[in-house]
Amino acid sequence: MRLGLYVLASIILMLIVGAVVYSIEPTNYSYSYLGFTMDLPVAVWITIPMFLLMLASIVHMMFYSTKNFFKFKKWEKEASKLNDALYWSLLHEPKTHKFNLPKLKESASLLSVASVTVNGTVDTVSEKLRDALSLLSEIDRGEYVDLKSKKLAHILSADNPVVQKNMINRLNKVDTFTEEVLQNKDSYDENIFNLALIKFANEADFVKARKYVNVMNRESFLILLKRVTREDNLGITKDILDEFIVALENELKCADYLFITTLTMKQLSPDENLSLWREYETKYPKAQIAYLYLLFEYEMIDKAGEYLDEHEEEDFKRFRALYDLKKEHKKYKITDLMNVRHICDA
Repeated sequence: MRLGLYVLASIILMLIVGAVVYSIEPTNYSYSYLGFTMDLPVAVWITIPMFLLMLASIVHMMFYSTKNFFKFKKWEKEASKLNDALYWSLLHEPKTHKFNLPKLKESASLLSVASVTVNGTVDTVSEKLRDALSLLSEIDRGEYVDLKSKKLAHILSADNPVVQKNMINRLNKVDTFTEEVLQNKDSYDENIFNLALIKFANEADFVKARKYVNVMNRESFLILLKRVTREDNLGITKDILDEFIVALENELKCADYLFITTLTMKQLSPDENLSLWREYETKYPKAQIAYLYLLFEYEMIDKAGEYLDEHEEEDFKRFRALYDLKKEHKKYKITDLMNVRHICDA
């Protein structure tokens, strides 16, 4: 019962009782105590205990109302913490929350180390959780969300899967973002940088890629090379090729140099190509087999023999076998003795 309504009902009851008693016994009654005398109508004496009971009831109700108020506030505060904990767990960025209510603490504390994934739609949730679900839904659909506008840019960690997916969406949606990542390598997660590098290598030509030679890796370089055709060399030149090989020397393998020869054979004349690879085999030991391969491909058997003589007998065994066969039977080709994919094992 509401306190105001209770007071009003109590006063009305006291008035009714007082009026009834007064109509029955309108006389006064005197009471003396320690020399103090009270002379009041009987009806008043009857209503005094009722009045005192009303006061006691009001104090009782106010005490428990106050107690329940603070208890409710405590639950409300804990519910707010729970809501906040769910919010960060939904965003895969769980944070520690201290719960004071024992029953809630037993289970809700798990959210400080857990990420929550929602399957399906939820209607009755708080506005904060609805915002989180909306954000996740947009990102899952492949949309890029500006986390700065959501005041999350400096809160969510770089390796957060939500941030990672959002960055991937940005790479797919915003063309200029790819080069922004390449220009600011240290500002982005390694996975995002590598994806940006692959995307760039699939779209750019060598003239454009030359600006980023110092941040490119073997994988992206090979992607660029594999896009070169007779009709479109993507602007590759000897100078550009030199820059990439110098930058990636420690990453490139024998097979990579061999693959590059298949491209330079299409782009350069035999003399230019041989001159180039003679230079490379001198500078880069892994390019020696590629140079030998070229000599046999161009049927320059004597040159190949001279080159083999410059090296130890244990080197290039299969090429030596091929050289011996070619001296006797010129019709033999390198593929008759070895699979091109395994030449680097020769």
